[in-house]
Amino acid sequence: MTTVLLLAHPQFATSRVNRALLDGLDDSPGLEVADLYALYPDGQVDYTVERERILRAHRLVLQFPLYWYSTPPLLKHWQDVVLTPLFYGEPDIAASTRGLPLLVATTTGGPPASYRSDSLIGLSITELFAPLRATARRCGWLWQAPFAVHDVRNLDDAALARAARDYRSAVAATPTSRQTTGAAA
Repeated sequence: MTTVLLLAHPQFATSRVNRALLDGLDDSPGLEVADLYALYPDGQVDYTVERERILRAHRLVLQFPLYWYSTPPLLKHWQDVVLTPLFYGEPDIAASTRGLPLLVATTTGGPPASYRSDSLIGLSITELFAPLRATARRCGWLWQAPFAVHDVRNLDDAALARAARDYRSAVAATPTSRQTTGAAA
């Protein structure tokens, strides 16, 4: 079973937390990591390569830092370049991805309390990801509860190690088989 992890971090080399999360998955069987910013530094996403990546996935993970309550720009661009032609231009092929489990994993600079209804922004991580959830629903993919690591600038080594273990568990707990029937997102 292939777990495709799309990493979308513009400064991954300097990201202590995202590197630790990814390192925690190093020996995961069937893991295929696609570092979008390394693969496409010019922003020219290869539709054919990415289409094939999605078609071989049994589970999809999107890992990125939260950028102004959204995904980094290249991940949004990837959606436009890959999902639009796949789902609107090749619906029969796209249908083969129905039931693909999707896990969104993010890191934030703010503490957990920043992502509640009574906070300054007034939304939870789950609510912030409504567009991604809608995308999953439109694609017929199975939305999983998001994984988030908050307050990344203040994590000590022990907290970072716990976060990496929790992330590994969250990825492992995400289903790996597509379902031909059943509810999506």
